[in-house]
Amino acid sequence: MFKIGEHVVHPGQGVCTVMGFRDDTPQPMILLEAKSGHAKTIMMYPMAQSDRLHPTISREDAEHLLENYADIKCDDYTERNSSLEESHFKQQLKLGAPETVRVAKTMIKRIQDAEAADKKPSSYYMRVLKEAKRRSIEEFAVALGVSEDDAEHRLAAAQAALN
Repeated sequence: MFKIGEHVVHPGQGVCTVMGFRDDTPQPMILLEAKSGHAKTIMMYPMAQSDRLHPTISREDAEHLLENYADIKCDDYTERNSSLEESHFKQQLKLGAPETVRVAKTMIKRIQDAEAADKKPSSYYMRVLKEAKRRSIEEFAVALGVSEDDAEHRLAAAQAALN
């Protein structure tokens, strides 16, 4: 069971903070605070589905991911249409890091490959990349105990080291 103040990864929202518990409803609920962009949202999540929530990565895992960014393999999943591919990658985002980092790296590579071939990248690449980066940065910030800006700079530095 989670504790008040603990950070968890919600499959639909990304990083959330456990704010409390409600037993006065027909089914017990976990109160979660999600932060997406500048807005914060309080939501109730069924305690019966708490197995779909998981803790954020540890500081050690976050450091290891950043230090070994070059070793992260891109996801080579392809499908007959972009909608099915997008669904695959959105499912991966629900897992939290390291999958969010892998998806972001994959989208960056696909965009670069398309541009190198003088093609316009699929529009879903940018949508998925934006969400993968947001979730990765939120989780790195919590794991490392830094601001999201600092986490974004650390991730950008790891990405830049590839070039």
